[in-house]
Amino acid sequence: METKLTILNYLRIYQPKNGYRFSQEPFVLMKNMELKDGCVFLDYGSGCGIISVLAAKINGNCLVYSLESNKDMSQVIEQNRQLNNMNNIFVINKADKLEANSVDIVVSNPPYFLEGSYRKSRKFFNEKFESVSIDEMLMDVRRVLKNRGILKLSYHPTRLVELLCKLDFYGFGVKYITPVYGNRKKEASFLIVESKLGTKNHTIVRKAIYLEEFQYF
Repeated sequence: METKLTILNYLRIYQPKNGYRFSQEPFVLMKNMELKDGCVFLDYGSGCGIISVLAAKINGNCLVYSLESNKDMSQVIEQNRQLNNMNNIFVINKADKLEANSVDIVVSNPPYFLEGSYRKSRKFFNEKFESVSIDEMLMDVRRVLKNRGILKLSYHPTRLVELLCKLDFYGFGVKYITPVYGNRKKEASFLIVESKLGTKNHTIVRKAIYLEEFQYF
């Protein structure tokens, strides 16, 4: 896989030159994230590992697992781990590599468009479409996450109702929903949904984030 180096303020990230490339979502997901020493963090569907790198940057004393089933992308994650001198990132290809009830926080920026519901990009032909269903993801997360552990993910507004129903079915209580807009004239681009395993729904809709005003670093 041919990669391209992206240089950001305090880190450098390789990502596919002609494949799916991260946008703002990982940075919004990880903004103000608190990770305690010894915390076990899972980046589910890691891609190039940008979320894992951000987590390791927040706290070098936590354990960060990058779950990525694509072998080429797993190699990119390893490349990024070495590039940023982060020894607390571990790449795995299946959730069952982790023990049950062992993870404190799961963060995911999944491809959330269904086949046939979104116009395909010629350049990024398959990468924007869901490869793991909500059910598969939530079953994996429910097994590895500790009771009252946090699941934080980005999702598209058109599938919010579906996501909320699935979270409730699998025993996640929704705590926060944050709408994210490109600017004040546009509809929401995506939503950040934070839930806890084994708790009741008590949902707060937080103030909107506008990407044109968002401070990434």
